[in-house]
Amino acid sequence: MKKCFGFFFMLGLLSTHLRAQMQVGVRAGVHWSRIQNRSMGADHSFIPGFSVAFPIRIPVTDRWSLRVEPSIIQKGWRSKADYTVPLGQPAGTGDLVLRYEEAEVPLLFSYRINQTNRLAYYVLAGPGFSYALGGRFKITDKNTLILSDKLTFENRIQPGGWIGGGVEIPWGTLTTFLDARYQFGRYPATLRSADAAEIIHGFSLSVGCWLPSKK
Repeated sequence: MKKCFGFFFMLGLLSTHLRAQMQVGVRAGVHWSRIQNRSMGADHSFIPGFSVAFPIRIPVTDRWSLRVEPSIIQKGWRSKADYTVPLGQPAGTGDLVLRYEEAEVPLLFSYRINQTNRLAYYVLAGPGFSYALGGRFKITDKNTLILSDKLTFENRIQPGGWIGGGVEIPWGTLTTFLDARYQFGRYPATLRSADAAEIIHGFSLSVGCWLPSKK
């Protein structure tokens, strides 16, 4: 009984300490992505999407911290695609644009470097897990819509990884930051996908801030 009480007492102290030390913020920006190895010879180009996150930073030491970042990210790619007429005969080649949104939770280890009293730089890396929320693809030819349909995912949960860094800049009572990252992971295969092990990768540029914490 005493051991159980002591365990929960220490757990409560640790929880109180973490709540007092951790920071919560918001981050938003642009995420460019494309797919790799979808089909031999296919030309897939980067396409812009959005990225919104609510990072939580838990200090481990003066320089090291753990960052959990619930995010919504729009990914996809652009390529050429052949299309047919209703009778199944080839009709032409159009522009395919595919976009989908994911809820993602990166778990990042961050190392912070204080350069001056005003600026601080940081690097971060770690794994992430994503869940495909939904998406759509469109085929157009000379600004004419040929086909538009929703994506049907076979496996919505996929692993991935992040690496990047940024700079923190104090601004009044807020600590703002500029952030750049590279991301890679498996594409959540759809019924139209040619390969269940396709890799989607991209990079993000974003701005954000840490909200003032109560002392």
